[in-house]
Amino acid sequence: MTGAIIFSRYSSERLPGKALLDISGRCLLGRVIDRTKEIKGIKKIIVATSKHKSDDQIEAFVQKEGVDIFRGSLNNVAKRALEVCHEHKLDRFVRICGDRPFFSPNLITSILKNKDNLEYDIVTTTFPRTYPPGLTCEIVKSAILTQYINLINNRNDDKEHVTSYFYRNAKEFSIKNIDSMHDISFDGINLCVDNKDDLNRATWIANQINKKALSYDNIPKIIALAQQWHKLPHQK
Repeated sequence: MTGAIIFSRYSSERLPGKALLDISGRCLLGRVIDRTKEIKGIKKIIVATSKHKSDDQIEAFVQKEGVDIFRGSLNNVAKRALEVCHEHKLDRFVRICGDRPFFSPNLITSILKNKDNLEYDIVTTTFPRTYPPGLTCEIVKSAILTQYINLINNRNDDKEHVTSYFYRNAKEFSIKNIDSMHDISFDGINLCVDNKDDLNRATWIANQINKKALSYDNIPKIIALAQQWHKLPHQK
């Protein structure tokens, strides 16, 4: 069974509470959940947060959203992912970071539709990167997490980033990289929300999308809006 795991926590160092901060009428985590619900081919959506008291707020929000909640380790995100896979009997999962309000459900759906893709340990758009940060996609077999969790636990960055161990040891795994379907430059573009400036950019882009009635799956337009944001007078 294929599921989507959204990784989110309240205690962000650079932007505390960012998961529940407003972006044009809908909080960041809510927007990520909305995008995830549009993916075809997944059976379950689970928001994976921590057992830290601050994440009680995440749980309270998620309980109203019609998706599952899981609480595990605060800092060992790989372990959290593995426990979600075991609890929900997932053969593979779409890894979705909770700071990405603009990712494309259609891109993930198209990858899942190709059954050959499901034979790989990882299907990704980051090895090498073919979409900018914030629009990337990863689909991971739970079996490789089960098999390699002890080695992942040896490094803090691997525990935090879940898949970095596999890319660093890529020759040992079957990894398929998805080419971009769009001929567009994204140098210097990052659509993740990590700090206050990112939040302001995301709010401006969301306002423009609403004003122009654009689809969130229109990747070239979203990248173009991000490029436009960087050219605005307040960015100079």
